[in-house]
Amino acid sequence: MLTEIAQAVLIPGWNVRRRLPQVAIALFTAGVLTPIVVAAYTLLSGRNWVALTLDAKFLAWVMTAGIVAVLARLVAVAEVWISARPDHSWNSKDAWAVVLVVAVVAPMTIGVIQVGRAKASIAPVFAGSSDAPLFDSSATVPSTAASTTPAPTSTSPATTSSLPGTPSVLPPLVTTTTSTPTTTTTLPPKPERPRSGVDPAVVADVTNVLLLGGDAGPGRSGLRTDTMMLFSLHRPSGRAALISIPRDLKHLLFPPGSALEARYPYGFTEIANAVYPIVSSRSELRAAYEVDGVRPGVVAIAHGLGYSLDVTIHDYVLIDMQGFLELIDALGGVTVDVPKQVPMPGNVPGAPTQYPDTIGPGLIDMDGSTALGYVRSRKGDSDYRRTARQRDLLEALATQISFEDVALSFGSVASAIGGTLRTSLSPDELAETLAVIGGETAIVESVGLVPPLVSVSNPDFGQMARIVGAVRVALATGVPSGY
Repeated sequence: MLTEIAQAVLIPGWNVRRRLPQVAIALFTAGVLTPIVVAAYTLLSGRNWVALTLDAKFLAWVMTAGIVAVLARLVAVAEVWISARPDHSWNSKDAWAVVLVVAVVAPMTIGVIQVGRAKASIAPVFAGSSDAPLFDSSATVPSTAASTTPAPTSTSPATTSSLPGTPSVLPPLVTTTTSTPTTTTTLPPKPERPRSGVDPAVVADVTNVLLLGGDAGPGRSGLRTDTMMLFSLHRPSGRAALISIPRDLKHLLFPPGSALEARYPYGFTEIANAVYPIVSSRSELRAAYEVDGVRPGVVAIAHGLGYSLDVTIHDYVLIDMQGFLELIDALGGVTVDVPKQVPMPGNVPGAPTQYPDTIGPGLIDMDGSTALGYVRSRKGDSDYRRTARQRDLLEALATQISFEDVALSFGSVASAIGGTLRTSLSPDELAETLAVIGGETAIVESVGLVPPLVSVSNPDFGQMARIVGAVRVALATGVPSGY
């Protein structure tokens, strides 16, 4: 019977092809042809392997094919066992038959369970996928539509205001004295809408993705977007750019008529990384920036940066930096070329390893804890140099992700991604983005909107918009921007 069991496990339906041809066809189709079809699609579809492993629908097909293949083998083995049982007594070969069944079916079952868990982990990552841009710079209300505010009347001049929707300290008021005892005070015009001066037709093929790194984790309340980068890709040529936006950028502007513009008509009164937690913590703001599948804080920061830099933001990627640590560990670490010695900050609570006080210079093999400390450090250089380190780490990680790394730790990688990543990109678009960032020649423009290039405490958003516009034109034309 051992031979029959082996045939039933390896080629379900083979044993009954003469006695029960229809059953044989069903078992062979379920146990052999279905996995072959899924494997053929994987090889012939032309899709990036990263996209496949992140596609919940594809994982569902793999899981279904695996379940069907396991059940087909169990049914085939049961049929052989039942057919032989009346004239058969237990012997040592039966034990080997059981071992063979377990050796084949158990790994397949474990694989199905792993794929199922991965599918459940990854499904929330792409919940907000949509063809509509997060912020369309061409669809905003013209700045002249709300260039002034109502003119309140008071009995004496004032430098502060308690008007709803305005910051506690306003720009100097324009005061006009009349012949009557009353004085009319008029608030100054709101800031002009920043303009990049770029012809939209020139950059029509440039896609802009907002990359956000959140600082949520043990010992921290809420989430602040300490890492903000704009990834721009000119799809026809494959040229791309990374533009870093400092977390401490002040006076961020919001589109006229928006909820945050009503609260901060003269610019955001806190630094830019506070937009996300402020919107997330207030029900009326969450409702104002509600988009299916996208966190309101993400929508709000996309509106602020898109309007202030006069750029359409098509999509976003949000990475929780604490989860980023777990992802790098799941992938087996990352190697980064550190140009000079970097003093490391205090480790995050609950980190699995402790790193040294300093790292570098040279090629450094980093686990997740060290990588997170590397991009968080502000000692020894500046908060602005940190943005360059973030770009360096992102490029290094994208370059070094391999199929083997993911396959060997698929469950851990999927779990880390599910707890770390949220995006409006599709799996294929995310895979393309990672491939471009990790390419050796694709990133042709890398700019930091930081001093001395620009001021972050008293920003000229018109200047910033022109820089971002010049970078996008450079991608479209192939002529370097000079920044």
